[in-house]
Amino acid sequence: MDSNSKSIFYARVFVIAALGVSAWAMVYKTGVDNTDEAGIVLHLPERVGEWTGVDLLFCPERSCGGQFVSMQLEDPTTCPRCGARLGNMNWAERSMLPADTGMARKYYVRPGQRDPLHATIVLSGDDRSSIHRPQVCMTAAGHEIQNERIIRIPMPTREEPLEVMVMDMTRSVTREDGSPAVYTSYYAYWFVGKDRETASHLARMAYMAYDRIVHGVSHRWAYIALSGGRDPRHEGHLQVIADFASRLHPALLKPE
Repeated sequence: MDSNSKSIFYARVFVIAALGVSAWAMVYKTGVDNTDEAGIVLHLPERVGEWTGVDLLFCPERSCGGQFVSMQLEDPTTCPRCGARLGNMNWAERSMLPADTGMARKYYVRPGQRDPLHATIVLSGDDRSSIHRPQVCMTAAGHEIQNERIIRIPMPTREEPLEVMVMDMTRSVTREDGSPAVYTSYYAYWFVGKDRETASHLARMAYMAYDRIVHGVSHRWAYIALSGGRDPRHEGHLQVIADFASRLHPALLKPE
């Protein structure tokens, strides 16, 4: 059994164990308190190593659907197409996510890197349904997932590596001349809760169940996502993810 298969196996065992504990604890404990505590800060830095970040803004009107780079707008508060107020969520996200969902997003560029890297943080509010399995959104948006695996990234600030789930994807697109093409991309993510961190959606659900039933609390969870284009001829995007995530992670930690 390889290391990735072991991680998936252990995550499933953890879920089964947590469900067993949950069934036992339900007999003795009732009531759950939602807390505002989160495991990270809802902020993306202007710079991550050699990477420079730029704010992305979206028009909330479905009929418009505009997406803009803040520094290219004369007025970054107003959509130049339809006059609606710009924000950091597109119309689909605004309509689907609970109103108190927190979000931060930027795209980052660095010298010598052709494709930008998009970074997003989604933080749940009182309604914990803000956080869900990312694969659902990717396939709904027309992406086909070619491969999934967990990579382990050495961290300069701690002994344990950061585990990140990486999906290699493709999507059919149309070029400007009308000819069909295939866009190859990646989507990498991990979940963070109060004193919790995992790349597994199943493990996150188990942690939530354990905290709710055993401790009677429900903390705010977040997921951090990195995405961009990839060259299907090699796996150079894995090094890009590892380099960026290892530098971003310390900047997201809450100060003691």
